[in-house]
Amino acid sequence: MKKKLSLALLLLLCACESDEQSYCDNVGDCSNKGSSDWIASCNDETSALETEAHAVGCGPQVDAYYACTNENFTCDGITSSFPGCDDDRAALDACIAAAQSGTACDELTQATSACPGAQPDAGAASCDASRDCQARCYLDNVPSPCAPTAAQIQAVTSCASACP
Repeated sequence: MKKKLSLALLLLLCACESDEQSYCDNVGDCSNKGSSDWIASCNDETSALETEAHAVGCGPQVDAYYACTNENFTCDGITSSFPGCDDDRAALDACIAAAQSGTACDELTQATSACPGAQPDAGAASCDASRDCQARCYLDNVPSPCAPTAAQIQAVTSCASACP
C-alpha cells in the first residue's frame, strides 16, 4: 500500500509540472549540464515572462509557445531545439511587440533614455519575448541603469542565458 501511495504521489507531482518548468528542465539538462542554478534561474525568468505576457494580453501566446516547446523538444548533443514552434514563437513576439508599452523593454528604454550620451534605442520597437526577458534581467540586476558594474553585467549575462 505504501509503495502504491508513493508512486501515486510521484505521478501527481510529475503531472503538475508546468510547460515552462519542462522547458527549463529540458534545456537545462540538454544545454547546461543539468545545472540546478541555471534551471532555477530559467524558472524565475519564464515565470516573470509569463506574468508580464499575461499582464499585457499575451497570455494565450506565451502559453501556446511553452506548450509547443514541451511537446516538441529535441536535444542534439548540447543543442536544444523546438521544431515546429517557430509560428508560436513568432505569435508571442508579435503580441509582445504590439503591447510593448508596459513591458520590460519599454521600462528599460525609459530608464536608459536619461543616461548621458543616450541614443534612441532603435531595437526597442522590435521587442520580442527574448529581448523583453533580457531587459527584465538588466532591470532586476542593475540598480543604476546608466552605470552598471562589471559584476552586475555578469549577473545580467547569467540571467539572460535563461531567456527563451
